[in-house]
Amino acid sequence: MKCILGSLVCAAAVFGGCGAEEPRAQVLSAQDSIEGRGITEWTESWFHWNFAVPASQNPALVLEADCGVGQSEPVFFVPLYDGAKRYQRTCHVPAGRPVLVPLWAVINDYPCPDSSFEPAPGQSLEDFLAQGAIAYNALVRELAVTLDGEAIDPTAHRHTTGLFNFTADPSLVGKLPDACLQGTSQPGVSDGWWLMLSLPPGDHVVHVTGVDPSNDAIDYTYRLAVSP
Repeated sequence: MKCILGSLVCAAAVFGGCGAEEPRAQVLSAQDSIEGRGITEWTESWFHWNFAVPASQNPALVLEADCGVGQSEPVFFVPLYDGAKRYQRTCHVPAGRPVLVPLWAVINDYPCPDSSFEPAPGQSLEDFLAQGAIAYNALVRELAVTLDGEAIDPTAHRHTTGLFNFTADPSLVGKLPDACLQGTSQPGVSDGWWLMLSLPPGDHVVHVTGVDPSNDAIDYTYRLAVSP
């Protein structure tokens, strides 16, 4: 039976469905854009948000914190948690918003207390910070991710930013594992693996495993409950 969807009810649904597939979670390609901005740019915005939330309610420090605290962008940012290398986190996501999930990401920022942390003669600050971030992430091994049980190849979703400025809330200085945070505007470059997702209403699970640069196993589970 042919079904017409929209403002009309599909009559075949009375007899067990009209044959239309249920909406499924989708992974956007690394080249896609949202609101005129590429996904790499959205990873910069993720860091702006992450560093703007005070320590007392920052999801990077408080596993039970509301994932949506301080969020006003058209993309929903899923937070990392710096308190453990194995954890599960549940986030309540508003319907209709793309969802940015960090699988593994670092930011290399400047300046730092170490006086030797400087570009080589003739090297730009951007190249210097990018080189350090990429070299650090080269030590990540066996990174694997599933979305609702289906394997996704993370190698197609690596993003390295250009130089950008961010400001960390002063309460985060000394709390986050970044000795270079100043609590004032400073430059940085980020590198890492991210998924930008389009999720229909319902419950979705992103599971990330791998071995970090310290040779420790990581195992993160993000339960994303998308409102109807």
